[in-house]
Amino acid sequence: MSQIKEFCEIQNGLHGGRYYYVLDNGLCIHISRYAVKSISKNKEEVCYYVDESKIAGKPVLTVESSKSGPLMGPNEVQLINRCVDLPHLAPPEKKFMEEWNRYYIPMLEFIKTTAVKGIVASNMLEFHLKHLPKYPLSLFISYSSDARLKSFEVLTREIHEIWIALKILKELGKEIDLVWFKQSGGTPIASIDNYSLWYEFDFTPHTMCEGFIQYYCGSFDVTNCKQPLPQWLSQIYSRIEKVLKRPYLRAQELLGIELKGLRPDIMFTQAVRSCRDLFESSTLTIKLIIECKNLDYEYWATDIEKQIIPYKRILQPEHMVVASLKPVPQGVKEWLKHLNIRVIDNVYPGGIGEKQLIDHVKHILLP
Repeated sequence: MSQIKEFCEIQNGLHGGRYYYVLDNGLCIHISRYAVKSISKNKEEVCYYVDESKIAGKPVLTVESSKSGPLMGPNEVQLINRCVDLPHLAPPEKKFMEEWNRYYIPMLEFIKTTAVKGIVASNMLEFHLKHLPKYPLSLFISYSSDARLKSFEVLTREIHEIWIALKILKELGKEIDLVWFKQSGGTPIASIDNYSLWYEFDFTPHTMCEGFIQYYCGSFDVTNCKQPLPQWLSQIYSRIEKVLKRPYLRAQELLGIELKGLRPDIMFTQAVRSCRDLFESSTLTIKLIIECKNLDYEYWATDIEKQIIPYKRILQPEHMVVASLKPVPQGVKEWLKHLNIRVIDNVYPGGIGEKQLIDHVKHILLP
């Protein structure tokens, strides 16, 4: 007599989610296809009841994560790598699998071989870097195409940014050991002669430099700081008001509401050892900002006026580049060129923009 087995999913993306797939003739098929019934226990938990005879002899893949990252080992990765297709994906989503193999696996391989002692980044990226799975875990979020897209976007954006940063460091002859790619960090990820390279430097007061402003000001309220802000930071916060054309609010409110954080992807400043050094200086020289875009142009077109141009006006870097993995319309390139923002597209391993970007950065940074 066959038994009924319960499989309870937690439908919470990859921040505590759990999903089940059956490896059936090379296909990774969602457990719901085998269920005799399903019950939603709450907003996030759905339980599927499966006649065990229907999945007898077929491996069951569990894709599981905590809020801090994946809870999976080599056995689960081996099952992922045995899948030849994911039938639950809609036709447009099949493109994700093609892009994963064409762009992101080579980027991960470069990162893995270039950073001798590894990198410190998000737990999700570190998992993919360690295991190099055939498919990203994002594609196993079962309940929503939108959730899969968002998760894939977050993961691949991080991979693209870190690949570009490491590519630049390697081409500039920088010895790469263990590299910390942490958002809003208090130290640059590397120094190159007269410049420091920062990864996602955050100008938002309550997250900037790992909360350094709270120590410096006595609180996160920069309008009531116990000592004068560095001149360069006061000027940046003043320009926020002018660019957004609104009466002055606290800087964190402006950033949170209008810009969703002022956090350039890759930024070169004068050589410093830490945020403390920056706060002891009256000036901030931003030599170069690189904004990285890895999705089709249509997905980030609105960022030009909401993010890229405001960054240029507020931070006033000497040079600014948009490094796009995908092609960008020529008219957009010309528009931004008039604003002294250079667009370099096809920036991926082996793409024509890879060398163009490196050559441009060398021209800017090297004497």
